[in-house]
Amino acid sequence: MNKHMQDPDVKKLMQKDVFKKVDDGDWYQYGHEPQLQAIVKKSAQQIQKINQIAIEDDRKATDQLRQFLPHLAADVDIYFPINSIEYPEKLSVGSRTFINANLQILSAGQVTIGQDCFIGPNCQLYTPNHHPSNPKLRRAGWQYDLPIKIGDDCWFGGSVIVLPGVTIGDNVVIGAGSVVTKDIPSHTMAAGNPARVIKQMPKIQE
Repeated sequence: MNKHMQDPDVKKLMQKDVFKKVDDGDWYQYGHEPQLQAIVKKSAQQIQKINQIAIEDDRKATDQLRQFLPHLAADVDIYFPINSIEYPEKLSVGSRTFINANLQILSAGQVTIGQDCFIGPNCQLYTPNHHPSNPKLRRAGWQYDLPIKIGDDCWFGGSVIVLPGVTIGDNVVIGAGSVVTKDIPSHTMAAGNPARVIKQMPKIQE
């Protein structure tokens, strides 16, 4: 059985470091984890400051953004404002990728975006999840994170949402407004809510 369909083993999890729990996709209670709360609050403050700087000085804001995001390739272009990037250490973006305004990334799971991608405005990448059938666990704030991986040469239209644990292959086009709930194979076009493959794409000829 999928461990996320089961109730968390609280005694066992209490013996485990919270960052290890996050990395392993285990259950944790964000509201009881001051270390995680501190990271999220500090990140929100930094993003707000960078957005404010960008109003007058885009180059300075970009320099500060690169300091904030240690795993950003040198030639990545991200437009301001940015909505949120809660865990900057968990975001990796490959060379020559362009990300339009109002990017939102929640929460502590690893997010990898490949090379030569175009990410449209208002896109949202969500790594956290809650228990689907136990409201008491949701009420108590239990959650877990699963990574999101986006391959090379992908193009997302505006307002695409990607949910926890999704892997998107290389050379994938996601239609505007789509909600990606499951893996999308390479060299395809997908769209809809939930997103479904609607077309095969030719492989890239180098």
